[in-house]
Amino acid sequence: MKIRFVSHASFSVESNGVTLLCDPWLCGKAFNQGWALVSPAAPVTWSNIDYVWISHQHPDHLNFPTLKSIDRKERQGLKLLYQKHASDRIVRVLQGLGYPSVYELKLHRWISLHGGIEVMCGSCGSMDSWIAIRVEGVTLLNLNDCVMSHGHLKNILRLVGNVTILLTQFSFANWIGNHSDELGEVARKLEDFQYRVTVIQPQATIPFASFIYFCNRENCWMNEFAITPQRIADMNLPGVSFMYPGDEWNSTERLFQSMSAVKKYMQDISEEKSLDPTPRSVPASTLEQVVNRTLRCVRAKFGRFLIGRIKPFSIYLHDLDLVLMIDPATTCRVRDATDESREAARYVMCSQVAWYAFAYSWGWGAMEVSGMYSDRLLNEPNRFVCYLNILATEVLPSGGIRRFIRTVGFFWTKRIELAYRIRGKIPQFLPKIASGKQRVASIVRNGMVELGKLR
Repeated sequence: MKIRFVSHASFSVESNGVTLLCDPWLCGKAFNQGWALVSPAAPVTWSNIDYVWISHQHPDHLNFPTLKSIDRKERQGLKLLYQKHASDRIVRVLQGLGYPSVYELKLHRWISLHGGIEVMCGSCGSMDSWIAIRVEGVTLLNLNDCVMSHGHLKNILRLVGNVTILLTQFSFANWIGNHSDELGEVARKLEDFQYRVTVIQPQATIPFASFIYFCNRENCWMNEFAITPQRIADMNLPGVSFMYPGDEWNSTERLFQSMSAVKKYMQDISEEKSLDPTPRSVPASTLEQVVNRTLRCVRAKFGRFLIGRIKPFSIYLHDLDLVLMIDPATTCRVRDATDESREAARYVMCSQVAWYAFAYSWGWGAMEVSGMYSDRLLNEPNRFVCYLNILATEVLPSGGIRRFIRTVGFFWTKRIELAYRIRGKIPQFLPKIASGKQRVASIVRNGMVELGKLR
C-alpha cells in the first residue's frame, strides 16, 4: 500500500493497482480568492485515479477549478465518493460538472472498493465528514476539518478500531479576531492537535489541511498567527511526520521524510508572497438588491416569527464609506456613513466581501473562513448566521416526504454525535439555569414582601 501526498488536504492511497484520491486542490484559489496554496501541488495523472473522495463542500476540499480542469473524457472514468448527507445537492452539482458516477457512502459502515480497499465515512457537524481507509493491514483515519468532542472521537475509534495513520488539521482555518488572536484560536488548535495524537495513539500522524496562506490585503494579517510545520515539529509528539507534495510512504518500508518536508515548507512560507489588492467595489444598489433577496429567502424558509426575533445589525463598507443597515425581519438599506454609524456598525468589510456573503448561500461561511472582515462584537453570536448556515448546508428537510425521510435518516446516523454535543453544552447552560432560578426566587420573595405590606 502506498500513500502519496498531493497538496493541502489531498493525498492518494494506492493498493493492487487501484487508487483513491482525497479532496484534490491542484489549482486556483479558494474562499472568495482569500486562500492560496503555500506550496505547489504535486501533479496527478487522472488516468491512474479510480476513486475521488470529497469530504465536504468547502472549496479547499470541493475545488471547482481542479474538477473543471480535468479532461471531460477522463471524468467519465472517475468514481466520485461523497457522504450520504441530508441533502443530495452536492451529488447533483458533481453530476452537472460531467461526472456521471457519483456514489453516496452510507455513514458508519465499512464499504468495499476495488483493490481490497475498504472505506468508512462518517459525518461531523452540518457538513464535514471523515473517512477511514483500511487496506493491507493498515488503517488510515482522515479527520480533515472535523471539530468533535471527546465522546464523538472515542465513538469513531470504536467504529474504526486501532489507527495506523492519522491525518488531521494542525493550524486554524477561520477568522480569529480583529487583527489579533482574540479568540485564542492558536492555543486551542495546538491543544486540539496534541489531544488527538494522545487519544488516538496512531503509529504515525500526518499534519495536513493547513498548507495555505491568506492572500488578500484584507486578510493577510492572519499569516502572522498561522501555525507553521516547524512549530508542530518542535512539540516532539510521538510519530508526527510531515509529507511534502509528491512525497510517498509505503507500508513495507514505513519511512517518512519529515525533516526534509518541514524544511521545504518553511522555505515556501519564508518566500515573499504576492497579495491581491482589496477586491473591486460593488455598487451600493447591487449590494442592497442582493442582501434583500437573501433576507426574503431566509424569511420564506424559517418564517417571520423566528427571523423577527433576530436583532438588526449593520455593516460598515470601508471602501465606499457607506453603512448597510440590516433588519432580517424587514429589509436592508444603504446609508451614508457618519462618525456615529461607522462606530456603531458591528461588521467592517469591503463591499465585494459583503456582496459575496449574501450573493451565495455559502457566502457568509466563506467570508468567515477567509477572514476578510472584522467583528466588533466577536464574542456575541449572530443568530442570523445560524440560519444562513442551515440554508448553505441544506441540513433541514424541504421538498416532500422523500427529503424528509432522507433527513431523518441522516440525523439518526448522527445520534451519538448529537448526544455528545448536547451533553457538552449542558455545563454552559447550568449557570444560566441557576441564575434564572435565583431571579425567580427573588421575584417570589419580593412578591411575598409586597403581599405582606398589603395585609
